[in-house]
Amino acid sequence: MSKMHMCRKLLLLNLRKILLFVLLVGTSTYTYIAATFPYEEPTDGKTLRILKDMRRPLEKREDVGFNLEQRQDPGAHSKKMIKDAGFLPQQSEEDVDPLEFIFGGFQDKAETTATPPRTKKPKAPPAVHKRTAVIVLTQMRSGSTFVGEIFNQHPDAFYFFEPVWALEHHKDKAYNSSEWQLKLLEGLSKCKFEPIRDIMHFYLTTKELGVMKTCRAIDTMCDGYRNKTAKWPGRCPIPKNQFIEILEKNCLKNKFTAIKTIRLNNITLFKPLTEDKELNFKIVQLVRDPRAIIASRLTLVKNNVSVTKQLHDDVDRAEVRAVCDWMTTNMQPYREKSDWLRKRYALVRYEDVGLDPMTTMARFYKLINIPMSKDVSKWLGSHTKTSKRIKDRKDPFGTKKDPEKTANEWRNRLSFEQVKIIQSECKEAMTLFNYKFVDSHNELKELSVSLYKKRAPQLF
Repeated sequence: MSKMHMCRKLLLLNLRKILLFVLLVGTSTYTYIAATFPYEEPTDGKTLRILKDMRRPLEKREDVGFNLEQRQDPGAHSKKMIKDAGFLPQQSEEDVDPLEFIFGGFQDKAETTATPPRTKKPKAPPAVHKRTAVIVLTQMRSGSTFVGEIFNQHPDAFYFFEPVWALEHHKDKAYNSSEWQLKLLEGLSKCKFEPIRDIMHFYLTTKELGVMKTCRAIDTMCDGYRNKTAKWPGRCPIPKNQFIEILEKNCLKNKFTAIKTIRLNNITLFKPLTEDKELNFKIVQLVRDPRAIIASRLTLVKNNVSVTKQLHDDVDRAEVRAVCDWMTTNMQPYREKSDWLRKRYALVRYEDVGLDPMTTMARFYKLINIPMSKDVSKWLGSHTKTSKRIKDRKDPFGTKKDPEKTANEWRNRLSFEQVKIIQSECKEAMTLFNYKFVDSHNELKELSVSLYKKRAPQLF
């Protein structure tokens, strides 16, 4: 028993003794006075009127419900009000000790029934903060660089451009596996980089990947450590002993993580991330007309543009089948209405981005539940028009071009024979994604007749 408890108990007992002593003295004094000076009713009229006026309030109190029992116990009404208000335990009035109420329930257990101890309600577990992350999943030459910028241009985004590239090109080939792909995506999404330290250092410091040109938040972070006077200021020269701490700090100060990749073949890889209680993980599957994808790849080969994937100099049936199988296979969980995708998935055609970029942007940010930014709207306004600079127009990886015009360029680059091969290998995919078939050379070259009907991104 604590000292405070003992002190309060002793105080309670002493107060009772004092009150009993006062009551005893008072009663004895009253008895002595009553016996010595007996009461006599006054006879003069003036004194009788004064007594009558004094007794009148008592008669009014009786009229409004103060009965004889309450007059005999003046404290009874007060105790009833306290009890009705819920401050006293539900017990008979004979058991209620006013001192018990005053001193919070410390009373002699030998004399009265103990008051149940006041128990605190158990605290609810703290809400787990979920980190929002979104990944743009697509194939090579599907317009992913442009769509990725819709997230990269947001001031609260921490954007990663092709991070899986680091797994494919790291000197340790053990990293190039689905297990490490998932581990990498989890670390990026949660801003937890210690388990992937080696990969992240390679990703941010290697010269082969243009991370800094395409990741605004990362470039800003690294710029503070560059030697501006040196011939080579360094891609991201953060000291190794501070690398993870600085990376995590900069990642977490942004509201969400965005990732863009063309190097993953199976959307089911993301299932554990959608079920992770620490994550609010979203998926954007970007598709494009297979005829436009093949035409764009052929242009890269024709212009001797160096890419990591082996491309063909003419339409290859196996490559076409791979492109269209990727589209249909990764849409299958959506068609089956898989629970792990519910409220986490959006399907968008590149052609619809070009036809209505502002609606696309609005649907994307509705999916991730992040407020839209004027920075993104401004960027879209300046990058959905054909650039005046020839260099920008000819850049195969550039984003400053008219997407609506770009969507129809394949019709000038492919022959009708090439188009027939692609259409024969992609019947299911083209039907599934509402791409119109071309039946003649004239229809192919008649650019005034659109092959695409506008539709908003499909959210699930």
